[in-house]
Amino acid sequence: MAGLVFFLAACIGPTEGAGDDADTADSGEIDPYVGADLILWNATAIDVDGRREHVAIVIVGGSVREVVDVADGQNPPAAAIDATGRFVVPGLVDAHVHLAHGASTALVGDTLAANLRAQLAHGVTQVADLGGPLSLIDLRDRLSTQGAPTPHLLVSGPFLTTAGSHPCESRPDPDLCVFVVTEAEGLAAATTLAAGGADLVKVALADGGFSEWGPTPRMDLGALDGIAAAGLPVYGHVDTSADLVDALAHGVSIAAHTPFDGPLTAEAITAAQGATAVLTTISAFANVGRLVDGDLDPADPALFLTDAQRAAWRAVADDPEAQLLAGWLDANAAWTAAARANVATLLEAGAPVLPASDAGYFFVPHGQGLHDELAELVAMGLTPREVLVLATWEARRALGVDGGRIAAGEPADLLLVANDPDDDVAALRDLDAVLLAGTPWAVAELLAADLLTDGDSNEGDACVEHADCASGACDGLAHACAGSCPTAYGVDDRTCGGEAWCMPADGYGADAASVCRGEGTCDLYAQDCGPDAYERACLPYDMDTNACWDAGPRRAGQTCNTAYASTSCEAGGICSTVDSRCYQLCDPLATDTCALGRCHRYDTTAGDVWFGLCF
Repeated sequence: MAGLVFFLAACIGPTEGAGDDADTADSGEIDPYVGADLILWNATAIDVDGRREHVAIVIVGGSVREVVDVADGQNPPAAAIDATGRFVVPGLVDAHVHLAHGASTALVGDTLAANLRAQLAHGVTQVADLGGPLSLIDLRDRLSTQGAPTPHLLVSGPFLTTAGSHPCESRPDPDLCVFVVTEAEGLAAATTLAAGGADLVKVALADGGFSEWGPTPRMDLGALDGIAAAGLPVYGHVDTSADLVDALAHGVSIAAHTPFDGPLTAEAITAAQGATAVLTTISAFANVGRLVDGDLDPADPALFLTDAQRAAWRAVADDPEAQLLAGWLDANAAWTAAARANVATLLEAGAPVLPASDAGYFFVPHGQGLHDELAELVAMGLTPREVLVLATWEARRALGVDGGRIAAGEPADLLLVANDPDDDVAALRDLDAVLLAGTPWAVAELLAADLLTDGDSNEGDACVEHADCASGACDGLAHACAGSCPTAYGVDDRTCGGEAWCMPADGYGADAASVCRGEGTCDLYAQDCGPDAYERACLPYDMDTNACWDAGPRRAGQTCNTAYASTSCEAGGICSTVDSRCYQLCDPLATDTCALGRCHRYDTTAGDVWFGLCF
């Protein structure tokens, strides 16, 4: 932080020894500045307690020790940053993010490191990750132990949902979804998450009719009762007024979205008034239109997007009809209008609304997404101060974490901003420094800093980047260290053995490193890829490994493309990379297994029979 230290030193006003400290000592009073690690001198502090001008914020051991009035002409003591004319506010909270998600409809590789940095670079010092891989729980602990320059994390782990429903409508992603049906299964799944260190549980009640797969199965309310009985706070993905009423009646405490199917019912408004919080997430609907209309520019450097994200966003902006599902733009416009109207209704009714972005969902950028939600609330009539309090003090109370005030004993996770946030909530974007446990960081330094510095993560341990792993590489899909291998998708590779296959570490192909990733084995002839809600095929990968992948309608002899389920081969078939046609799988040790041609044998690396193809 050498650059920031130099800058801050230049901001310290002239001193004469201890300034006024000597007079204080002679009077017998306790000097409030003795032993301070850092002092924000002559700032304006703004928080839930109001506006206090000309104060010194004294920080010791990562916490605020005292807030002291500064007299006219008083000289700053040592360890002071001259904050004259600047403003100090608590760090912001985004109560709905997906740190492991790339905010795009296309594959963009691993964006976790970029997402963490972007949140903090926008002044977000606390996030709640509502749906992601289990490895984020371990990562939360490692980041906290090392004092890494990242936001504080609350983590849910995977969604608890129903097969075929949100967010696994089209395919069962084990890093994202755990399926429950009965009350006992709900209790068992939530108890397992709690034992593994999850801070909360995220459930998906349904996905209504709001996707090409909808209406999808709705979670049984008994299963929801079982989940709530595990004792963790339960956050619920809800789409409709009926979802909101049922979720809050069966143990959900925070609605992860404001319903967007139409105007809220009177019953839903009453139920929302008793919730711990209802989250806004307007950007989750509005940003598709913003991108296409040009209001959201992929080239904007303030978004802190990766190159792959920018390219994917630009492709959608340039040709939305080719890139998006039919009717999606019109549908999102309707959902946006409904969400805005319903947030306004809840505010008028006095329900506990909190700003939250759903960052990581389609075209919702980390960090800036929250600022867009703050602007939405101001547009609805709240004052910038009211919005600041919601995004700091009230959000932390709802999440059950400390902080949100500038007062003695509170964590020194603070923002130093150049302009008055009481005049314009957009001032919260213009950061001079972000203080984490009392340590000041310039935005440029946050974007360049190592997130984990010990480099001693072993295989299976959480990681963010390759340097975090003592050996191998960081698997960007699971965010855990894994064994490395020389050639992604290499048919001659033998290093991964029979339980994994070699793939790009970022799951995308932009990363030079490759890792051995286990996908779970399956039986080529039984075609046992479940659950039944999904069309899945068991396919041979690597030189030893079978894995489940999306199946499609194409039959033997027809052209195919594994990139899309609609052009993939049906279960029992495999799409050839040589001629892009489907071939029937067959058992070389059996007889009469081919409708056309004969069964040609393929062997494992050990020389045993692996599978056969008919031609």
